Amino acid sequence: MKRGWLLAWMMILALGLGFATHGQSAPTYIGSLSGAFATLSVSGELTYAGELDWYTFDVAADETGVFFRIRTVGGSADLRMLVFEEDETHIASLESGDASITLDAGTYRVRVDSVDSEQVSYVLTIYNGAETEGNDGLTEANDVGEIAGPVLLSAALAPAGDADFYRFSIPASGLPLDANVLSIETFGASAGDTAMVLYRFDEGEGRYLPVTSDDDSGDGYWSRLLVQPTASERYALRVEETVYPLVGIAAYRLMLEPVFLIVDAEPNDTSATAVPLQPVGSETDQWASSGLLESVSDVDFYAITIAEECLIEIRTAAQGTLGDHDSYLTLYQPNGDRVADNDDTETDEWSRISTMLDPGDYFIAVEAGAYQEGFLPYQLEVITRRVQAVDEVEPNDADTESQEIDISTGAVLVNAVIGLDADIDAFRIVLDRETTLVCETGPEMGTSEAYDTTLAVYDEDLWEVAYNDDSNGTWSRIETTLEAGTYYLVVESYYGDETFGYTLLVTASSD
Repeated sequence: MKRGWLLAWMMILALGLGFATHGQSAPTYIGSLSGAFATLSVSGELTYAGELDWYTFDVAADETGVFFRIRTVGGSADLRMLVFEEDETHIASLESGDASITLDAGTYRVRVDSVDSEQVSYVLTIYNGAETEGNDGLTEANDVGEIAGPVLLSAALAPAGDADFYRFSIPASGLPLDANVLSIETFGASAGDTAMVLYRFDEGEGRYLPVTSDDDSGDGYWSRLLVQPTASERYALRVEETVYPLVGIAAYRLMLEPVFLIVDAEPNDTSATAVPLQPVGSETDQWASSGLLESVSDVDFYAITIAEECLIEIRTAAQGTLGDHDSYLTLYQPNGDRVADNDDTETDEWSRISTMLDPGDYFIAVEAGAYQEGFLPYQLEVITRRVQAVDEVEPNDADTESQEIDISTGAVLVNAVIGLDADIDAFRIVLDRETTLVCETGPEMGTSEAYDTTLAVYDEDLWEVAYNDDSNGTWSRIETTLEAGTYYLVVESYYGDETFGYTLLVTASSD
């Protein structure tokens, strides 16, 4: 009896180990690589440390070049892909990014895990699409077929001066998966400078005519186009190198991906038709909206009501994973007077306005920047914060002359000026408990001018405990936790030979 129980337990344990090998009862089947430009894509999530995700797919023909790509979503992690034959014979181990192997017809398995056992969401793409030379003209273009889902292919621009052409069409039912925009993007593991021209077949002319182009809207110098195609339309795409002198690009990827973008309620092109901004959840100091500028001449207006004097921060950011675009922000009073505006931040082409506002109604306008082409999908975020605004009092050039800042309200905004002759601005803070301070310099209220400051924190004995030069663009930012005591914040001009106005924002929090 005991021996029979032990054998049964061993069988159950063996089955359990078999299931554990896959991390689930059976791998998830994601499709077959059949046809010239087949692309399989699946989203997954590693929800606990050490989790293994298993997938299976088919290859239709012998000696097929199969490409693997994995990328994280909303986080970062070193992911790993292990490829096995159907009988679980190991074939290859592939790290995060892009890799390729040659496979014969058959069924294969892929295991995804995190090298450091991190929890992260990801997208796994397996594809067999590869450019076929010579595709150097419209009539010789590679035929990608109907865009029934994401299409990813591998290509090269070689020798120098090469141009690649691709043809594709939109299904009679339109874009799949409720998508309303087609994203066309080049990218690669190394640097590359591409340009794209998109052509649409004109039935009246009986030929392909150019409709839009892009040079550097993708990451780095890569390219990205966003278009809203209609059902059954036919397109051709030209990809070429634009760096000078031309050196060729050994490898790049081309992605054609149907995506869903949030479109703002039109018409909202004037303050009279502005869309009221909606609070984020139950918060009353944070608002957000998403929109789409459909052309470089489009303008989106939003309305907001400020209940009390506050510091307001308005910024644009990417919608989804569609990268950086060139936006322009303007803040207006109801009578049309401009309060503040901004084109580019210190780090990218998105926009940011930070200024003090009195209670009242205001309008925010989102426009395309000078270098924007085509569609501009964006997120608009607004945050308000109650602060005590004070003016700098000179002289404050040394610890003995330092101006005291009272941070009992939690946030203080100092309006200050760096003068000539290597001016130094010193501010004193007294902490009665351990406190986390965030100190940052920025432009004068209502402006977007950038100057180069340095910021340092000294203790009571004038030992430096923190220093920063350019963490906030050319402006400075320090976040540090300090014990109870007296501290000095010192702001200087990096160059020491210019005069400019600036703001110093100090926020404090303690447990």
